[in-house]
Amino acid sequence: MRTACRRVGLICSCLATVVALAGSATARSPLVSNDAAARCGLVRSWFAQAPVDYERSRVSQWKLFYNRIYATSSSGLMTAFDAETGETLWTTSIGAPGAHAFGPGVNLDYLAVVSASKLYLLDRADGHVVWSRELGSAPAAGPALSDKYAFVTLLSGRVEAYELADPTVQPWYYPSIGRSYERPTATGSIVSWQTTAGMLYVASADSPRILFRLQTNDEIIASPVEKKPYLYAASQDGYLYCIHEISGIEKWRFSTGYSIVSKPAVVGDVTFVASLEPALHAVDSQTGKEGWRAPGLTQFVARGKDRVYAADSSGRLYVLDLKTGSYINSLAVAEGTVPVVNDQTDRIFLVNDHGLVQCLHEIGADRPTKYREPPTREAPTVETDEEPAVNPFEVEGAGAEPADEDQPADEEANPFGGDTNPFGADAGEVDSDDDNPFGL
Repeated sequence: MRTACRRVGLICSCLATVVALAGSATARSPLVSNDAAARCGLVRSWFAQAPVDYERSRVSQWKLFYNRIYATSSSGLMTAFDAETGETLWTTSIGAPGAHAFGPGVNLDYLAVVSASKLYLLDRADGHVVWSRELGSAPAAGPALSDKYAFVTLLSGRVEAYELADPTVQPWYYPSIGRSYERPTATGSIVSWQTTAGMLYVASADSPRILFRLQTNDEIIASPVEKKPYLYAASQDGYLYCIHEISGIEKWRFSTGYSIVSKPAVVGDVTFVASLEPALHAVDSQTGKEGWRAPGLTQFVARGKDRVYAADSSGRLYVLDLKTGSYINSLAVAEGTVPVVNDQTDRIFLVNDHGLVQCLHEIGADRPTKYREPPTREAPTVETDEEPAVNPFEVEGAGAEPADEDQPADEEANPFGGDTNPFGADAGEVDSDDDNPFGL
């Protein structure tokens, strides 16, 4: 009976909000109009609304995981949407009413959420709570999931691992220097996390064993991103690092010249990273060579067929040429509307804290282009007995010394083959500051 009453209340709250928006003559619609989208070569595919009691809470986190997008409210209400159709799949309440929730961490079968110092494991199919248990200490961020464990960063600075199959098993933990205020990153057989001491720790996801540490010259705030067999990590020292995820050997590093506080997006053959200049940089994922730089932009949003979508600090959406980074068009969005970074497909997701989510895509792109596939259920075990992990602290900086910047990249290792880089032009030919539409 209580559940039914609560659902009725949520439905009434959503209806009241829709009526209020429709009845306001002066309020700007939060939806991107079809005409505005068409001027940028886009179409609004769908929009949906998460149930939120606006007087008491807001949607504090959005999470895209391949074919699903999740909304988590500050009061612990979670809603799952189909990322391609916008269909609401389920809504569930987590923890005590009004308790703030962190998360979710997602794998193919489960979601994990932290609320009021408790860890909750949910079934991804229907959202029901599988189990919950107390954490060892106060959490600093939401959890991450591998196939077998949930990893939670604590305020004490350590990361604890909880077994998904049996919550009664004593968790094991990884120590680290400094504190971390972001969720760990679980990718297959490894788990990684960054700290305020400028460290990136990479460990086995199946045992409490540190594989290596990357030390930078400043804090690492943003989570690393994986594109096998490499991790891409950005630091406030202004560098984007590409390192082997098992050995820790550095493949390359790229300097933006300014601090980086957001995580990079590795989309196929191009890595996008935003610096505090502000500027968006497009870098060859294999060589670390800069393809172009677009001043004034603060966030990568999505990659289309021949275009890149990015945003500035106001949330305005910009359309850029993939090869040159040159300006094509821009799209104004309602105040409070922000994009969700999508390095998985060509879809553009715009959300707000009132629970509205809308999906745009390029005209004619009725089926999504996939840049990443979901992880497999069984990841290979990390083997280090025959080949011990490289210690990046034995040399200055981290990992192996990067190649001489004056030397060309090994063309045999370059999938683009010398002159045919993914940007279609030399980096020096695409910097068009004199014709900059971003105002810098």
